[in-house]
This record gives sequence, C-alpha cells and structure tokens, in this order.
Amino acid sequence: MPNIVFLIYNISLVGGTERVASVIINELAKRDYNVHVLSLNGDPNNIFFPLEPNVRVTSMHLDDRKGIEKAVYSQRKIRQLVNRNNIDTFVTVESNMAIHSVPPLAFTGVRHVVWEHFNFNVSLGIASRSLARQLSLSFADRIVTLTARDMQFWKQGAWYHNAQLTHIPNPMFLEERDVNEKPSKTVISVGRHTYQKGFDLLVDAWAGLPAVLRKEWKLLIIGDGEDKPALEDKIAELGIGDSVELVAATQAVFEYFEKASIYCLSSRFEGLPMVLLEALAFHLPIVAFDCDTGPDELIEDGKNGILVEAGNVNKLKQSLATLMEDNGLRERMKNHKSQRLPLLELDTVMEQWCRILN
Repeated sequence: MPNIVFLIYNISLVGGTERVASVIINELAKRDYNVHVLSLNGDPNNIFFPLEPNVRVTSMHLDDRKGIEKAVYSQRKIRQLVNRNNIDTFVTVESNMAIHSVPPLAFTGVRHVVWEHFNFNVSLGIASRSLARQLSLSFADRIVTLTARDMQFWKQGAWYHNAQLTHIPNPMFLEERDVNEKPSKTVISVGRHTYQKGFDLLVDAWAGLPAVLRKEWKLLIIGDGEDKPALEDKIAELGIGDSVELVAATQAVFEYFEKASIYCLSSRFEGLPMVLLEALAFHLPIVAFDCDTGPDELIEDGKNGILVEAGNVNKLKQSLATLMEDNGLRERMKNHKSQRLPLLELDTVMEQWCRILN
C-alpha cells in the first residue's frame, strides 16, 4: 500500500481541522495504508483525537526555533522523512503549511496534495497564506477543497494554474442518531474560542432575545481558545451569565448534541464545518450565518435549518427566536430527510480520498 505523510501544524490541538484529519488518517490506516503524521508542534503522546496504533507520529517542536531557522529545519526534516520512508504521497493539511512543504518536495516526484481547510478568500491578514496558496497552485499536484464554491474561488484567484483542483467534503462520520423526542431547551455551539467562530456575535444576538426566552432557554458554548477570557467578560458585561454557559472542550461533546434542541453556527468564515455535520447527524435544527464556505451546501433553508445573512446579528437573533418559540417548526426540521447527506457518508468520502492517493 502507498506510504503517505500528513503534515499538520499541531496534531495535539482540539479543533475541526484536527478532528477531521484524524478521521481520514485513521480510516486510511484501517485500510492498511502506511501513514505518517508530521506535526510542526505538539506532543505526540498527548493527542486529543486518538489515532490508530499503526499511525506513526513525529513532532518537530518548531516553536522551539526562531526566524529563518524554522523554515530551514522543517524543510530538512521533510526531506529526511520522505527519503527514509520511500514516501509516495505527501498531504499538506491546511494551505498555509505549504510554505514548509512546497520547497522540499518540488521536482522530487513525490505526489503532493494540499488540503484546504478554510477557503481561498480567507487569509487572516497573513501574507504568507496567500503566497502559500499560489505556491500550491504552481507546484503541488492536487489541491483538495471542501466545497465546490471554494474550488471556484481557487480557480478565479490563481496567478498560474498547474495543480488539479478537486473538492472532497468533510465526512459525516457519525451514524445518524435517533431523534430525541424530549430535548432540553438548550441551544449549543461548538468550536475554538477564536475570531473565526464569531461567538462574540452569538452572545450579542443572545443578549437581544426577549428576557422570557432567555429565562426558559440556555445557551451552551463548548470549547476552549485564546478568546475565551474576552468572551467571559462580554457575557458578564451584558448581564446574561444566568442563561449562557461556557463549557470546556470535552471528548463527551456528543452528550450535549444528544440533549440540545437547536444548533447555532455564528462563524465569520469556514471551510466545511464539522459541527454542522454532527448537528445534522443528531437531527438538530440549525441556525447559521451563510458565511463562506459550507453552510449553504449543508443547510436546506427552511427545511432543516435557517440560513442568516453573514454577520447580521439582528437576523441571527430573530432566527433563533423563531425556532425557540415554534416547537412545530423544530419538529418538522428534525424529521426532514435531506438528499445531501448520503454524499457525505464516510465510505463515500473515503472512496474519493483513496482515488487520489493511490
């Protein structure tokens, strides 16, 4: 079977990128692929999303190095790993990481796949991210986007186009669960506390709800991250601490999906949100900003959720209120049979991955 490397920033992090990468890596390992994980940082012995025993994990501990030394060291390590293990295919997880992988892999004959996890229009003000994408288009063999919309963004934004472009969605790796007939009056949202996830916007929307709804309902935001202290301060300032709870990241997160009535996605941007796939598996009605990219490819507006103009806090508040007040609408959304879900099943997604890796 092919020898494959997955290069990732930090395999120890708790986030959507790490979660879906671990799922794909584990499925390949179960299919007898020889899989190596090369992490720029993190502790291979402290991985939140467990990997199969036959997956080999190495960390460069790159944060221990400074300046140009980082690039030189990472490129040398990549060459060593590729040469010593007769690597056939190298998968760079997240396009910004191509800064590290393109130079040592160029003209080696190793198949190079760059796997985008945001979308082409998001650079977060980091110039290297835009450069890395152009390098990927010029020197990688294939770029995998999560959505058809993002694949078009890549084509439109290319200075020069050499790499093949493919879109493979994140898999809905959970089996569909039975509908919970007696959920609690809880709205949940899950993710790292970062600017991207827009939890500050969600809290603003929640604060604008009628007091009677906030008295009956509770909002749980599950996750950790650098913006958590600021969010705690915001909740206190708005005086809504009695109806909003910040729950630490947990491997038992699906217990919250099981009991909730509504899922809310308040992100400013996405790739293809794993949390929406999980919400759909639990038949949760969804309220989501129609941000780039992903929500509009998963949510059938008015059928299994409500799509809200991206960044419009007032519309987010109104849509949450509509679902919270209308039990009949929630029931109809819970029982909607989406035609999109079979395309997201794990086996279907893995067939696509195996085709490009073999």
